[in-house]
Amino acid sequence: MSDAPLLHYSTSTAPLQAGSPDKPATNTIDITVSSPASANIYCSKIEIAVPISAPDDGGAYFTENPQSSITGKWSPASAQMRTGQELGLEPATNYYHVIFNAPPIPGFDLIDEPLTISITGNVTATPGSTLTCPTTENSGTTSGKYTRKTPQELTWDTAQPVFYLHNLLASAPGKSTIPRTKFNAGDEVYLTWESNGDSFYLYDGDGTILNPNTPSDTFHLIPKDAITNDTTFTLKASKKNATGFETVDRYATLTVTINNPTLSDLTVGPASPNKLTTVGTNGLTVTGDIAAKARLEVSGLLDVAYRMTLGSYELDGSNNYLNIKGNVDKRRHRRGSAGQERRKWRNIPDCRQGSYGILRASSRV
Repeated sequence: MSDAPLLHYSTSTAPLQAGSPDKPATNTIDITVSSPASANIYCSKIEIAVPISAPDDGGAYFTENPQSSITGKWSPASAQMRTGQELGLEPATNYYHVIFNAPPIPGFDLIDEPLTISITGNVTATPGSTLTCPTTENSGTTSGKYTRKTPQELTWDTAQPVFYLHNLLASAPGKSTIPRTKFNAGDEVYLTWESNGDSFYLYDGDGTILNPNTPSDTFHLIPKDAITNDTTFTLKASKKNATGFETVDRYATLTVTINNPTLSDLTVGPASPNKLTTVGTNGLTVTGDIAAKARLEVSGLLDVAYRMTLGSYELDGSNNYLNIKGNVDKRRHRRGSAGQERRKWRNIPDCRQGSYGILRASSRV
């Protein structure tokens, strides 16, 4: 008959977060292995069976093969999937069988310092259930002489998972691993996030819900031509509490900048200096009316596709005028007497035709 274990085992005490099968929760279990005080214990191998399918008792389990490690001079773990029947455990449960070996060097089998084993992976459980990992050691009181000891069960409690909302990111479609915050007007924008919430609603800057028909998805594609200026997106994640009667919300925001935005309205000022500057050869394009309510200076070429209205001001050299440094091309009009027109435009070089208050141009001014 096998002997009782000689080593002491202590486990992390914080409850594990109980994830669901569709949204497992990432957890790490820690095991500290040490010798009793004033005792020399030698150990060649420690085996841990981690359940990776639902146990018969409804306990917690890892949803996939977890990652494992051990501190100190021991070798990294070797692991493989085994059935409970192969391990002499619950036949209907599959296990991730992790084996830690002492280095084959004299004296390295002495457990004179604690060993810390960590196993990380996604856990599924009913809150309040228990994760059970049968653990076996090959140990003895003399180096090189070991016997397999009776397996002991290491356990961890589980609790309702903490509600989280993380990593709201924007990217180009098909490139979700490359986060971006700058796009061109009309680009498609792919938004992703991480959460264990029950539902998610994505709002644009105007408060419009962008995903009314897919509230359970953790991603959303902003279609082509939908974003034409800088936009701050707000994501609302909701989750029912343990009773199922109350809902808790979490929020995250992300601002996307458009390199070539379309602006519905732009005001420069009133703070000083009041200045709008365009840099580059393409200049500033305005589709619609542009009104200058003070002095307008043009140093270079001003193209007018239809007409330019100067309001009620006469072009008489006062402070309210259009100052053109260059040539003026105009279309002749037969409106009013020639003398009147010469008086209206006498302060603009080479401009002797045109109607009061309106400069009509066929191509440029």
